[in-house]
Amino acid sequence: MIELQHVGKSYGDKTIIADLSFTVERGAFCAVIGPSGSGKSTSLRLINRLIDLTSGTIRVGGEDIMSLPPEQLRRRIGYAIQSVGLFPHWTIEDNIATVPRLLKWSEAKVKQRVEELFALLQLDPATTRLKYPHQLSGGQQQRIGVARALAADPDILLMDEPFGALDPLTRQSLRTELARIHKATGKTILLVTHDIDEALELGDVIAILRDGKLVQFGTPADILAKPANDFVRDFMGGASLGLKLLSLGHVRDHLRPDAAEGIAVPADAPLTEALSQMVLRRTDRLPVKDTNGKPAGSIFLSDLVG
Repeated sequence: MIELQHVGKSYGDKTIIADLSFTVERGAFCAVIGPSGSGKSTSLRLINRLIDLTSGTIRVGGEDIMSLPPEQLRRRIGYAIQSVGLFPHWTIEDNIATVPRLLKWSEAKVKQRVEELFALLQLDPATTRLKYPHQLSGGQQQRIGVARALAADPDILLMDEPFGALDPLTRQSLRTELARIHKATGKTILLVTHDIDEALELGDVIAILRDGKLVQFGTPADILAKPANDFVRDFMGGASLGLKLLSLGHVRDHLRPDAAEGIAVPADAPLTEALSQMVLRRTDRLPVKDTNGKPAGSIFLSDLVG
């Protein structure tokens, strides 16, 4: 669990964070979003004490972070950033092993952990472990950055715009990968992102910041259905809020036993895909197939807009 209580951060007369309070439950995925300069990245750096807070309290696992030596705190927290920061003259294997070796793990334990992370991130060790960062694509480098952040098996993973510099296809692939990793590990994750769709896709909860203050905190569905004010409504998409809310649901949640003609949509497809197909095909219903490609029923337009 991560608790921020009345947290403030100032530099002289300039306030970066002002009276920020929210709680991320253990094992939750929290996306932190807001305009540039809203204090998103500063909030992460406060949690792992890269900078110290001016006022308030931050607790990790019930412990006040100011009562812990910074090095001890950071052993419990993985940190992944946009620029990755891999050591260019070290192999991929050595980059991943950096923190465990600093913690003086045995080489056998380090080797085992590196193998586990190659498997977790679905990287082929035979073709990757002895390469250097410059020999990998940007997406592969970012995967290694996440592996290094997870290497010491921390309780918490902090991610600051980790996919911001990547092309849309690679970014989507890594979003899917991160969701899978979260499900597999149960880590508590805080992700700073400027991509609202990314926040909606990945976050169990979303914290929206503006001018260093918390504007709204809640589940994606709650925020889209009940934005706290005009700023949240406009920031989250304004006129497209309905479509974004629809994107959170899946075809499988609205199945009917009725038969329908045409090419079937997958049951696990988002409702926006079903709506798009209905518009393209000029129909008010679609057949649905399960994960094995077998008929699973149908979905009606009235189920999407009713």
